[in-house]
Amino acid sequence: MSDRVVVLQNAVVCPPDESGRCGVLDKDGAFVEFSLDHIRPRKAREAPDPALLAEPLPELPGRHLFAGPMHPHFGHFLLESTPRLWALDTEAVASVLYIPIGPKSYWRARKAYAPFLEMLCGSLPINRISLPTRVAELVVPDPGFGHEARMKGTDRYRAFTRGRVAAEITPAGPEKLYISRSGLNDNRGGIFGEAEIETVLAEDGYEIFHPQRHSQREQLERYAAARKIIGLDGSALHMAAYALHPEAHVAMIARRRSAILPRLADQLRRFSGATVDVVDCLTACWVKEGGTRIDYASIGELDMAALFRRLVELGFLRAGLPGVAEVAAGGPVLDLRGGPPPNMTRLAMGPA
Repeated sequence: MSDRVVVLQNAVVCPPDESGRCGVLDKDGAFVEFSLDHIRPRKAREAPDPALLAEPLPELPGRHLFAGPMHPHFGHFLLESTPRLWALDTEAVASVLYIPIGPKSYWRARKAYAPFLEMLCGSLPINRISLPTRVAELVVPDPGFGHEARMKGTDRYRAFTRGRVAAEITPAGPEKLYISRSGLNDNRGGIFGEAEIETVLAEDGYEIFHPQRHSQREQLERYAAARKIIGLDGSALHMAAYALHPEAHVAMIARRRSAILPRLADQLRRFSGATVDVVDCLTACWVKEGGTRIDYASIGELDMAALFRRLVELGFLRAGLPGVAEVAAGGPVLDLRGGPPPNMTRLAMGPA
């Protein structure tokens, strides 16, 4: 990550073709590395075919910023659709250009994430490039955020995004917040016994917060106001990084074993200066029947007694809450939103 931009004359912005190849080609057909897009953390899309430059192409006059793909999944949207926007702090452009990654996903994402995009882009038009298009002058920034090592963000990306968000929101809400996944579909992943955890936390004064039921502005305002935040690892914590107060203390409960957990914790620390503890009390992960791979849809089985002990040790819970003893005495909780999961395999977990 370099905090650099390249400015190109007559470059061609290429949305994904039938094989998924996409990105930016300069006027001579060379691929512009800063336009590289990732399908998954370790798999990038292939570069466009330079042969398309020989064809007559639509032309877009003026100076514009290439922002990359408009991703419909919220976490991927933050990691893949916002990383180049930091350059708006210094580069004067007529609009921000996005490429779609599916026939219908662009407009779904554009509508769903409009409030956050508008915080970052201000009044600039946001345009969709659906056909290979030659742009008179194109600003292509090196992504300042993204998957794996890029998740920590560059100084300029962090300053830009947090500065724009802080200018747009007013912190509002309680000091103690639990970010819940219990209202999400089962295929989004989660943990057994989240309802029991919520009961205990509510007993200790936590607001049980369901991000999907609130606007993006309200989410950011809650995260900015809170000083003690507990939540499962996931996209909501990516979002919280843009607004957390430096004095906040975050307990991130592991719902799966994944290399993303330490990276997400590091993102929260680097973006905000907050204190972040990863609380891993997993005894098992449940995956699709016959599977061996733990992914975003897996369901975590926790040692509840160990979880509550750790939250007390870290200062998130008062010792001696009646609900803690009741839940811990009940043994393993294997209900997920009303019942055990069908067609799943249990993978035992050793100590973290």
